[in-house]
Amino acid sequence: MSIKSIDEHVIRKISKGEEKAFSLLYDNYYTYLNTIALCYILDKDIANEIVNDVFMNVWYKRSTLSYPIHAYLIQSVKNGCLNYIRSQQTNERMLTAHKKQLLDLQENFILNNPTPLQFVESREVEKEVREAITKLPEKCRNIFEQYIFSGKMPEEIAREHLITVSTVRVQIKNALDKLKVSLSHLISFLIVLFFN
Repeated sequence: MSIKSIDEHVIRKISKGEEKAFSLLYDNYYTYLNTIALCYILDKDIANEIVNDVFMNVWYKRSTLSYPIHAYLIQSVKNGCLNYIRSQQTNERMLTAHKKQLLDLQENFILNNPTPLQFVESREVEKEVREAITKLPEKCRNIFEQYIFSGKMPEEIAREHLITVSTVRVQIKNALDKLKVSLSHLISFLIVLFFN
């Protein structure tokens, strides 16, 4: 079975409360919606939670469902991801400027990218981004890779390199600025790559 098997007949059954039809919807759409959520949230457990919340909401509102449901499910996942990102921005009292910038980019990705699965399926895009990172000046690249890929805080990187925290922050900002220019056509993908 696939998402194409979810037709108007299945949606009518769900709206009447038929659990088997709902299970069919869940089984056929879960992986697809989870992949979309992972493009935005980049945390498997949270993505699972968001998708499950979407399905719970579908069941609670089953009497109002209409066909086609595909766009509704995708938009529901996007809205759930947006709500999560915005709650993160609100809950984090001491966001560094760089983390805020990355969260802002992530929010922009959710709002402005209608087809995230194209990025997931595209090895060429990932290769292009990684090549752009290797073209950064060596010191800048080393610091940026430690910050993004190793998840180290600027203070930790500064200690290891025997430099000031402000120097680390400048190097991270420089890297982001250079990547924004060289990858302007892929800016939303930067978030997906950096957190995977």
